[in-house]
Amino acid sequence: MRTGAKIVVAPGMDARAVQQLFSVPEAFVSMCQIVREDESTGYLNPTPAQLLTIRAIEAQRWTFVTKYRQAKITTVTLMHLLLRDCMFLQGISGVLIADTNATAEMAFKRLRFAYENLPSPVKMPLAPGSKGSKKELEFVHGGNIIIKSLEGRAPAVGLSIDRLHITELGEATHQQKAIVSLFPAINKRHNAKLVIESTPGGAGTFHERMWHQALRKEGQFFPLFLEWWTDNTCALPVPAGFIPSEAELEYLGKHRGMKMANVVFLRARLNSEFVGDSRLFSSKYPSDMYDGWIGSQRPMMPEDILRVLLESAREDPIEGSYGCGEFANPIAGHKYEVYADPTGFGSVGDPAALTVFDLETLTEVAVWSGREAPDRFAVRIEQVCKRYNDARAVVESNHAGCITSLKDMHVRITYSKRQPGWYATGQRVARAEFDLVRLLREDDLIIRSRSGLQQLLRYDGDFGRRIKGEDGEGHHFDRARTYVMAADMLAKIKRTGDRRDARRPKDEGPIEPMRPGAIPYQMLNRERDSMRRTRQESVFTVPKLR
Repeated sequence: MRTGAKIVVAPGMDARAVQQLFSVPEAFVSMCQIVREDESTGYLNPTPAQLLTIRAIEAQRWTFVTKYRQAKITTVTLMHLLLRDCMFLQGISGVLIADTNATAEMAFKRLRFAYENLPSPVKMPLAPGSKGSKKELEFVHGGNIIIKSLEGRAPAVGLSIDRLHITELGEATHQQKAIVSLFPAINKRHNAKLVIESTPGGAGTFHERMWHQALRKEGQFFPLFLEWWTDNTCALPVPAGFIPSEAELEYLGKHRGMKMANVVFLRARLNSEFVGDSRLFSSKYPSDMYDGWIGSQRPMMPEDILRVLLESAREDPIEGSYGCGEFANPIAGHKYEVYADPTGFGSVGDPAALTVFDLETLTEVAVWSGREAPDRFAVRIEQVCKRYNDARAVVESNHAGCITSLKDMHVRITYSKRQPGWYATGQRVARAEFDLVRLLREDDLIIRSRSGLQQLLRYDGDFGRRIKGEDGEGHHFDRARTYVMAADMLAKIKRTGDRRDARRPKDEGPIEPMRPGAIPYQMLNRERDSMRRTRQESVFTVPKLR
């Protein structure tokens, strides 16, 4: 996509050749020389992932790339976005922002090497008196490229930026400060271009929230996810007698274009540098656009079940006029409960959250989360309760102000030991967490929210110790907490329903005549159930919580 800037050439340069570098998107990067992993030098031959990135940059103003490790996206963005445009478009200023000084300097070395080895007919001279420092290239027409890092304070880059390249944002400590300080400079330039590229980082960070906003098409970013198995370097020869495991075959079947050579690569990397931890592997080689964000190192919830649920999960609905986002409208005659964690207070506290479940189907039907003072949150809860057939509110008791407001508004609330609210004792939370795992494994509880399931993936039950950067940003368990509360209440409903079903006479149906050597299906069922009860009573007795 051509910008408003004019293509310029210096005396002795080939104007026609330069024009061609803008007509064919990958032409310029293919002319750039790089130092390869084996220390040899040669021309950059774009990979499928690099070509996708180039074309996205050409077509979009703001591009957000989530990639796998060693995808060489930093290199191709440096060449295409910064070196090409700043060298040939008059007066264009480009900035490279890296997570550390070391990363910035290494990237700039690659940029400088490519520039110095360009053919003379397409090599723009440096400005008089400028030999090119370790941090800046300035060209004769006024264009320039500078490098900054996110170490220390947020980088100051001046009044305007035409080309901005942020690499490995997920590894940076000061993510929010950097974005807040940099974006005003590029927003002033109507033809400016911005590329953010990084592997997935910490769950709940500013980086992750930006990515999910891009996926929801909120804002200006075009999200580009790069599949690691399309890269030839992410494949290994399949050895004779190689037998993939069931999990590996399942992984292979879920990812279009993946080959057995990629599975060999996966196993080799998983068992060596990632010591068998699939979550660590995913953080560097994500399997899809929602994968790889690392929260707790010791999650409690069953990852296998949550991954299955994520395949059919949905993005949170936009908040409507009833104070929540709705997956399903209320159904006449159905009973509902609203599970609320009023932990937020204004703009500085943890987020508040609520989740609505249909008691008939144990299905999540509405959600909301955000920062909100307890008294305002109480008004929201009341509104949602009215919407869902005068639902009862199950509210964590850590903010008496919220509960008092709800009582004043005559909202039906739960009580714990004659006290209003859901009291989170250690014993109760532990039992509720156990119930949540059981309900999920038995497919009794249906969670629709993708963001809620993502919280459960990293949920470790520890609300006091969370991964945070110096911005104070870290992952939260507000939505996960509402699911724990829901499991505590809904498990009782489920147990009551099971007992009722057990007391209800069963219609066995007609028993067909037994063939020689055959066992009636009804008899088999009864025998199986009897054996299961005996096994549970003798071996799997759950000790009482003290």
